[in-house]
Amino acid sequence: MENLQNDGYNIHKFSDIPKMDDFIAKKHHVVILDIQGVGKKISPESEGWGILEYLKQEHPHLVVIVFTGADWSITKFKEKADKADFIIGKDSEYLNFKMKVDAAIKKAFSIDFHLSVLKKRIQNPDENKQKIEDIIKKYGRNEEKVKRKVRKLTTNEGTLQSVDSILSIISSIYSYLPA
Repeated sequence: MENLQNDGYNIHKFSDIPKMDDFIAKKHHVVILDIQGVGKKISPESEGWGILEYLKQEHPHLVVIVFTGADWSITKFKEKADKADFIIGKDSEYLNFKMKVDAAIKKAFSIDFHLSVLKKRIQNPDENKQKIEDIIKKYGRNEEKVKRKVRKLTTNEGTLQSVDSILSIISSIYSYLPA
């Protein structure tokens, strides 16, 4: 992690996550999750695997990199491991690690990724996925307008959360572009 910080990456290191809601409120885009020893307070049975499962179920717009030195754990928890966006071994060379982190960042800021998450979260078959996607593409820079138009189409909380996540990403992207 220190090498990434030295290369200019904005890294926040947590030795554990005592309160998931506080962690989620920070609105991280990419999470590098050590699956052993992390989560002992909130997921004592499965530790980091439990956190991964929660994050991908409740906040699928987060890109999660599982970081482990125990290959046996990936085999034992294969179904959970498959939910991770990326898996990095603790013995990976720095440049391989950096490439995965860069890929995770690109994914986290990809509109296509967030639209695919949105489509999966739209649970009501009567909802028009394409209309919501078109609204986001057309009015994405105008957050209030998007929210207003989408709320006219749905009250589905999962869908509204996904739209909010997409708008957050769009806002982040545009904040780096010249006016």
